[in-house]
Amino acid sequence: MGEQPSWQDVLDLISQLNESDYESASVQVGDVSIRLSKNDAVFDAPTTAGRVGAQPRIETGFDTPTASATQPAAAAIPTAAPAAALGDTIDAPMIGVFYRRPSPGAAPFVEPGQRVEADTTIGIIEIMKLMNPIVAGKAGVITDFLVTDADAVEFGQPLATIDTSA
Repeated sequence: MGEQPSWQDVLDLISQLNESDYESASVQVGDVSIRLSKNDAVFDAPTTAGRVGAQPRIETGFDTPTASATQPAAAAIPTAAPAAALGDTIDAPMIGVFYRRPSPGAAPFVEPGQRVEADTTIGIIEIMKLMNPIVAGKAGVITDFLVTDADAVEFGQPLATIDTSA
């Protein structure tokens, strides 16, 4: 693993834990800490025998819902309308949790109806406690946001619509 584990690295850890006799595992790479457990007990609690066929769970440390290790991540995310039906969109460049504001209680980066340039930050996506600014990528007027604060988003999911002819 490098300084920032990828989702594939996390999935590989889950697979290795499933195939082992261990009940739990904890890995830290730089500032990123990943804890996995085969049972439903709190990670720091004394371990008991895991249920037969129990899947590991990931404790992320933030208050967003996570998909089960047995479900594909897309199953936990509402499906959006096809991008072609939306016109020009600004799409998520990664999976994570989308925020329209730089911090709780702050004003949104941009509002619908506001003109933006290609380098204007429209939100942030948090993944593994790293905040990644999301820029418009094209000049125009934001017509609508298709996701709200703290929505889980997947790669390529439309985040906002933009009128590039304005």
